[in-house]
Amino acid sequence: MSGKHGGLETIETSKAKEGDELKALTWHGKRDVRVDNVPDPTIQEPTDAVVRMTTTAICGSDLHLYEVLTPFLEEGDVLGHEPMGIVEEVGPEVTNISPGDRVVIPFQVSCGHCFMCERGLQTQCETTQVRDRDMGAALFGYTKLYGEVAGGQAEYLRVPQAQYTHVKVPEGPPDERFVYLSDVLPTSWQAVAYAEIPEGGSVSVLGLGPVGD
Repeated sequence: MSGKHGGLETIETSKAKEGDELKALTWHGKRDVRVDNVPDPTIQEPTDAVVRMTTTAICGSDLHLYEVLTPFLEEGDVLGHEPMGIVEEVGPEVTNISPGDRVVIPFQVSCGHCFMCERGLQTQCETTQVRDRDMGAALFGYTKLYGEVAGGQAEYLRVPQAQYTHVKVPEGPPDERFVYLSDVLPTSWQAVAYAEIPEGGSVSVLGLGPVGD
């Protein structure tokens, strides 16, 4: 079951048996996205986790997939990169989150221990960097250019590098208090930081949506 709250998609679901199919938003062509049945994600690497999605947001970047970036998508690709949910399973090398933890999943997949990650440049993570495309870190739900990693507009999400690719959040407040940590808030923060806006300075914000807000 699903419902919308303030522009966010909330998802209520129960864990399927391994081998079952789950619902996800998939790409089928230019201006053609559909909710399909997809394989239940599983632990593939010792640094993986499987997270049950409870809320996802739709990004302006997704509009590029809807039309402009279609040459870099394959039919059936699962979309979405602004999710949060509850940890269901973790690989043996994931020790800082456990089943039952509530987490937000950032847009990029990053390891946390490479040269770039240690300098706060996670979007250039050397472990997940898509070198054959001369691009940066792998991204969830965002084309062959960025690793073709299945996205979070789904009932469940496999999270690679889960020992670092998460933001653990507390129980209690609703999802909409936290889900913007996945992409919206970091994007706006980075713009302010890079612009070096001084204390008491003025700035003009161009654009639409919550990043500008």
